[in-house]
Amino acid sequence: MKKRMNLLIATLFIAVLIVSCNLPLYNQPEEPADAAPNLTLTALFDTIEKIPATITPSAPTQQVTDIPTAEPTTAPTAVPTSTVVYLSPTPEVRQRGGTLMKAVYLSDAPVMDGTYAEWVDKTYKYAVPYVVWKKENWKGAADLEGAFAAAWDEDYLYISVKVTDDVFAQNKSGETLYLGDSVEILIDTKLDNDFYSTTLSSDDFQFGVSPGNPAKGISKEVYLWYPVSLKGSQSKVLVSSQFEISPIYRVEIGIPWSLLEITPTTGLHIGFAVSVSDNDTAGENVQETMISTAQYRNLLDPTTWGELVLVKSK
Repeated sequence: MKKRMNLLIATLFIAVLIVSCNLPLYNQPEEPADAAPNLTLTALFDTIEKIPATITPSAPTQQVTDIPTAEPTTAPTAVPTSTVVYLSPTPEVRQRGGTLMKAVYLSDAPVMDGTYAEWVDKTYKYAVPYVVWKKENWKGAADLEGAFAAAWDEDYLYISVKVTDDVFAQNKSGETLYLGDSVEILIDTKLDNDFYSTTLSSDDFQFGVSPGNPAKGISKEVYLWYPVSLKGSQSKVLVSSQFEISPIYRVEIGIPWSLLEITPTTGLHIGFAVSVSDNDTAGENVQETMISTAQYRNLLDPTTWGELVLVKSK
């Protein structure tokens, strides 16, 4: 009898132990959802998921000697090919990672009519080939594609951008113009001072260019986000736009060297990138995707932007 009682007690103890293993001892917190990106300003975006700390090339450095000049006709997925010559690692031949582009000197100032028709054959043309923001929203070249050329004289840096966009949508102006179809220009004016710096400084400029929207009474505009000390609409920057038969629009701007505090000279290198923002929802204000000349475009890290060099002739 005593053995049976002991067996019964042991059995009950084991049963209680098994049941207790399934009791909620505490409530485990749910893992937080991925934080939404800060959509208050393009200037605050990290536009790729994994951005390298720096893409400054290690020695030996590279110098691009053969830059393609053809108008891009393919989808923005591939970088233009170039011949690379390796040189001794000296300060004179330093080059940041990314694309090296050229701006050619113009003896006659271009007509600000929204196109580069009268000067495009005198300079180089480049694709805007990389999808750097919300790639899942980009539906191919028919959805969004870009190309640009750059030139200079003693007074201005000229940039003209051609955009192919199947749906034109621009409802905003000023600080939020990036929420509609628009162009962005990044310029690092003093590479010698902060060539390896991965943070923004007062010599880094972020321009937004809106072609406007005549149907809604919105004027073409150039807005400066950075440096913050100069933030606002830039009336000193020349700007024009042109709408061709859908889906093409163009913008042409002239940035005064005086605004950049630069004295232009042949061979001058500046940090540089051109990007295009796209909104395909006419009734809303949203930056749905962005393409760029800089594969690893990160606004907050100027070493990811690429370079523009001033040359005398093509």
